[in-house]
Amino acid sequence: MSAPNSGLRRDLLRLLALIAVLVVLEFVLKSQFYRSTVILSMIFAIAAIGLTLLMGFAGQLSIGQGAFFGIGAYTAALALQRLGLPTVGALALAALVPALVGFVIARPILRLAGHNLALATLALGAVFYVVATQWTGITGGIDPGINGLPALRWFGFEHGRVIFWLSGACLVLCTAVALMLVDGRFGRALKAVKTSEIVASCTGIDVARTKAVVFAIAAGFAGLSGALFGLFLRSFNATSFNISLSMELLMMVIVGSLTTIWGALFGALAIVVLPNLLEGFDHAKLLIYGLMMVAVMMFAPDGLAETVARLFTRRRAVL
Repeated sequence: MSAPNSGLRRDLLRLLALIAVLVVLEFVLKSQFYRSTVILSMIFAIAAIGLTLLMGFAGQLSIGQGAFFGIGAYTAALALQRLGLPTVGALALAALVPALVGFVIARPILRLAGHNLALATLALGAVFYVVATQWTGITGGIDPGINGLPALRWFGFEHGRVIFWLSGACLVLCTAVALMLVDGRFGRALKAVKTSEIVASCTGIDVARTKAVVFAIAAGFAGLSGALFGLFLRSFNATSFNISLSMELLMMVIVGSLTTIWGALFGALAIVVLPNLLEGFDHAKLLIYGLMMVAVMMFAPDGLAETVARLFTRRRAVL
């Protein structure tokens, strides 16, 4: 069996395993706390997958994904409350709008690199937060924010179960799309751009367009994640999309893995659980996140998921 076919088969088996795990969790988890933890992990994993494509495969650092997350949340809320769109239509629009915004701003912003790009995306997140707090006619600002989103009732199932399966379906779909992109021609273009933009351009790759497209995809994934977040909570305000959110999304990718899509799932679960371990340390949360990122980059530069998998493989080889 050829290597590409082997990789495709492995990814397919992992997708089926992910679906199986979600089915088991649906029947096993009875505690509302644990169900909420899994739901939030699935929601944030979608944004983390997009950021893995952008950072891990294209080499473009972004500390402003919280802005696209917020755009998606507000888009879905407005689509439901003011346009009267069905839930699926609102989710589709919530992914499309941030993707278009991301594509438009990608051309100028991705001319930057390194710490300049990081600062530019950080500024993007800060600008969005200011707009979200001040544009009260659309966002509701900090008080009252967005309230009264409808509870989902599909086929007789209550809101929590509908959100569980809706988030799970979106996660599986986004994971499959990301895997197809990475394993295809576009993925090879991303890796070439990350290695050397000059060499990639010489081989016929449109570097600017490739970076703009992956930036838009990451923004769209973040927007979909934000929409699901809003639907799950049914109310939110601008404080949900401050710099801490962008840092948490960045942490999910770094903790998970920069080299594999699957690491984003591990990273999302780890960072969703972490705040519960840091209760009482809210004032030092960003500092703790920063120290964790430094530690991971020093001792596990490929991400904890990749490092653990490598250690497990070595142990099996020894045994």
